Amino acid sequence: MTKQEEKYLIYGVGLIVAYNLIIKPIFQKLGLQKSEEEKRTEERKQTQLETEITEAKKTQQATKTIQEWQVIADTIYKDLRYSALDDNKADAGYQVARVKNDLDFWTLYKLFGQRREYLFGIPNGALMDLPQFIKSNLKKSAVDSINKNYRSKNIKFQF
Repeated sequence: MTKQEEKYLIYGVGLIVAYNLIIKPIFQKLGLQKSEEEKRTEERKQTQLETEITEAKKTQQATKTIQEWQVIADTIYKDLRYSALDDNKADAGYQVARVKNDLDFWTLYKLFGQRREYLFGIPNGALMDLPQFIKSNLKKSAVDSINKNYRSKNIKFQF
């Protein structure tokens, strides 16, 4: 092995070590990269979500089309994506309350997926699902109002 090859090998090993010990943990802390535990948790959530949708379809009908629920999910995100600057919390609460049964909720949850909040146009924190977005952006009284609405419709999920 030549001196030049040895030098490249040392740099390569150094980069791998630096990535695994320094860069990767920083990316995970910032929410830019998922840890193995987060990946497993996400897979379990996805499986559970599909089960909930399948169970709800046995006894309920969707009150809106997939496209309508996608528009509602996008509207909720648009209403809440900028941390407190351009939020339309009242509309987000209204959109979430449009759910009429369990199948509607799980469809909205699935279509909302994982999204990120922004602070002054800069990504802020890890990806969040619909319940995380609602709980982190709406006041407790607004969340309680949504939960009361859901209970009146016999929707099992509560924020």
